[in-house]
Amino acid sequence: MVQYSKHAIILFSILASTPSDSEAFSTISSSLRHRSLISCRASQTPRGVSATGGLNFNDEEKAENILDDLSDALQRDEEENALEEKLMELKRTRTRERVENQNRSRTTVALDTSSEQSLGMVVAQVKRGRELVAMGENRFLLNMDTLVYQEFPDAVDIEGLLNERVDASFSGLVVMAVDPEGQAYDQGVRPGDLLVASSATMGTKMWPKTTLDGLLSSVSSRKVVSPVLNLQVQPANDKATIDNRFELELSKPLGIEIGENDVGYVVVTGFNENASKLVRTGIQVGDRIIAVASAMGGSLWPVSTVEGVISACITRFPNQKINMQFERPVENLLRSVSTKEFVTKSTNTAKVALPKLTPMKEKLLLERCQELLRRYQTNDEFLGKRDIPTVVADKVTDAIASASASFDAVTLSMVMNAHNACGNWKKSIELFEGAVGLKADGSIEGAAFKIKGKTTGEVISNPNAVNLYSASALLNAWVKLGDLPTANRVLAALDGSSGKEVEGKSVAIWPGVSTSFVPDAACYNIVLAAVANSGDITEMMNVFNNIGTTDVQVKNGVKKDVTSYNTVISALSKADMHDKAFEIFNDMKSGGIAANKYTYTSLIKSCQSTLDMEELLYEMKEKGISPDIVTYNTMIRTLCDRLKWYDAQKFISDMERSGLKPNALTYGFLMQGLFRARKYSACLTLFESACADSRTAPIMENVYLFTTAISAAAALKNHEKAFDLVGRMTRSGVQPNTKTLTALVKACISASKSDLAVKVYRKIKEPDGRAMVQGLKAMCNEGHFEEVLETLHQQYRTRGSALSGKEVATGFSNLIQQSLRQKDLLTARKSFNKFLSLGYIPSKVLFNDIIESLGLIPVMERNLAFAPEIPEESFDFLLFVMDALRQRNLACDANFYSALLIAGSRIGGLRRRICSLISESRVTKLTQMKETAIMDSSEDHEKRNEIGWGDLLKDYNEYNTDEVNYNLPPVLINVRKNQVRRVLAAESGVAYRSGRR
Repeated sequence: MVQYSKHAIILFSILASTPSDSEAFSTISSSLRHRSLISCRASQTPRGVSATGGLNFNDEEKAENILDDLSDALQRDEEENALEEKLMELKRTRTRERVENQNRSRTTVALDTSSEQSLGMVVAQVKRGRELVAMGENRFLLNMDTLVYQEFPDAVDIEGLLNERVDASFSGLVVMAVDPEGQAYDQGVRPGDLLVASSATMGTKMWPKTTLDGLLSSVSSRKVVSPVLNLQVQPANDKATIDNRFELELSKPLGIEIGENDVGYVVVTGFNENASKLVRTGIQVGDRIIAVASAMGGSLWPVSTVEGVISACITRFPNQKINMQFERPVENLLRSVSTKEFVTKSTNTAKVALPKLTPMKEKLLLERCQELLRRYQTNDEFLGKRDIPTVVADKVTDAIASASASFDAVTLSMVMNAHNACGNWKKSIELFEGAVGLKADGSIEGAAFKIKGKTTGEVISNPNAVNLYSASALLNAWVKLGDLPTANRVLAALDGSSGKEVEGKSVAIWPGVSTSFVPDAACYNIVLAAVANSGDITEMMNVFNNIGTTDVQVKNGVKKDVTSYNTVISALSKADMHDKAFEIFNDMKSGGIAANKYTYTSLIKSCQSTLDMEELLYEMKEKGISPDIVTYNTMIRTLCDRLKWYDAQKFISDMERSGLKPNALTYGFLMQGLFRARKYSACLTLFESACADSRTAPIMENVYLFTTAISAAAALKNHEKAFDLVGRMTRSGVQPNTKTLTALVKACISASKSDLAVKVYRKIKEPDGRAMVQGLKAMCNEGHFEEVLETLHQQYRTRGSALSGKEVATGFSNLIQQSLRQKDLLTARKSFNKFLSLGYIPSKVLFNDIIESLGLIPVMERNLAFAPEIPEESFDFLLFVMDALRQRNLACDANFYSALLIAGSRIGGLRRRICSLISESRVTKLTQMKETAIMDSSEDHEKRNEIGWGDLLKDYNEYNTDEVNYNLPPVLINVRKNQVRRVLAAESGVAYRSGRR
């Protein structure tokens, strides 16, 4: 016997309960108990749910409590966000102050390595405790002229110099000797000065240095590119002992524990078993971490959060050391430190134009740039975090421009891919044009964009940088920008179709095409996918059919691949072209191209029957392709959309037999399918059944699933259940979103609890259009007419507001309808005037809403005797509507016109006489248009002295004399054929034998 899974039984039980959806929960429970699939006892119910599956809602107090809990949760989030923003601003301010104070005490010296005058400078590395770091046997010094490590001369008093000039907690580089005849001495460098930074390989950037190896590498690469070497020193009269900052070079694992204090610093909170002797002796609890060296160049990057420190440390290689800068608070200092302020001289770094690089030097520069890009591009954790890959790409571009060098194909493609990965499509396109000197749109026009360095230099264009990879990156950028014509033109240039016109521009001849490289199928797939996403099936098939047909493609063996077929099959399935999708699939198999799981998943939507899906699933398994959760979810979603519930449960069972467990999306598709089929009780039952099982309860703690369940409760007008679900959301830590609260507002409105609906609506911080429509509806029900009117007017005037034009009209309709029901005729008049003044035209729905709100349900002529009577004030409002329409030359609905005449007939007296005159003034829309044309063509036509129907009712006796000359306004109505009898019947009820009196 077939053993169905728990999820299949749940769905099967729900479907079996269709005669009475309210019994679904008990049916499922019994089925689950029968198969021993419920491990919890009967008394163990979902959180916040009673044994009957609902909330014990004896009074409104519980709803208020749930709203209070929700308010507290939302308030906590707002307070936490505000506090976090305040702390971040404090940290940014402190960082700026630290950088300014640091730069104020340092001097930059510019040394010329090509000059006959020596640099005259010897540097040593010192660690904590004034201990020198040996770079070999007895070799402690780096000679800046020879870049060779050497021993100390006997004449140098090492101990005295260090004791006098260097603090015991300092770790870094110290100038040990200076030649009085050298450049360093001329620029003020003296023994004991601290060397804190040196020139970057390219440009005028300064990178912090704390080790001799780092200084040697930096100076060596700098001398290859430029003779100018800039060093940043801390003068001897600015001793290290006045500073409470120090740097340590640590190895992983660091062995320190960190946290954030109340004033915005990252501080050391303790040590663990991995802490080395250096860490325990050099760092104290309470010391602040203010900067961490960059992995790409040794630069110290300020840090202000624990996440920032962790991110900077985890990007290192296992054996790579981490240079960290600490700051010791005053209370942690072991001895007093002088706080005297020192004034240092300021030396501006001159901008020196770099000479043209030799081919060997340019190759070295490009290799280092590629190494840097590769380090940051292969790690996905950098994507989306301050766009680090694109920042690195900008630095590489500036380095190449400052050196007046050229991009090669590899470096160009890597930089473009870095920009593309961060969504900077336009920058990628501009980079291509500036790097290769060709118009990036594939036309014959000249390239206009140039890439200049920040201080000096310009990228020398290199047309040979165009290859398959840089061209693919360019195609990706144009496609992501949505410019398909330009992408097609670039593809034509790659295909060698020079001279061809695309969108009015001739295709250019690009170097290397068909000789050095040819576009492969991936290039065509980029454009193919873009056309498919645009929905243009005809153009998509043209692109698809042209792959592998041109002479260049045939010559180089370019053919359609599995990605090409998958793209087309998916697009055809979405467009409901099912037969065509299977036709392409058969062509794929006959062409010898093996399908993959993406092919079958895309083809599922084109299956016309469950049998087709089963055959497709069998074929997948037969070919050794294991369907994954996406495949099964696609099948379940497709069947749910077609209301084939019994078939869906088969695939749920098969999915679990394959070792796959349903996830939140699986339940989401099932619940949405039940909801769209208006099986609201079944939708709730499925949700509660999954929540009741400990194995599926965790995946049900999802805002999407909770929102669907709340919407089902709203459709059942069960606001108690909706509040129960919101309470459970809050207690389980799932934050309700705007859609959730909108569903709760609808639940309250459907249960005639508009007061609760208003309270819930006011808790939505930024309501969207749907939320605002429901919220304004609830406010209308509660009589907040002035606030609703002001909101609608403001939404109409504000561009990009939450409400669309149609939603504003709906809001006015609700406002007019509720003000009439609550007998606030003054607000109804004001709202209708505002509605017309904003340029809206009343719809048939609005006219019917007015009739129903006043108790005037349209009746047939045979039921005129049973038409209800209305107060005179309501009838006067109908006349006001007729006058307002006339002022804007708008027609009224035939049902509205009939209701007006019936009301006048029932009231009788003067109002019946007015209705008689209205019926005599009725004209069809066509007749009114002809009369208007005749009047406009007459030059002697005088403006008619019209009066309003409201004025006539008010001063009828005054107008009913021969002394007053007036004209009644024509009544313009829209009458359909099926409404003629009703209109004539209404008019006959107010007709008089005599004329106007």
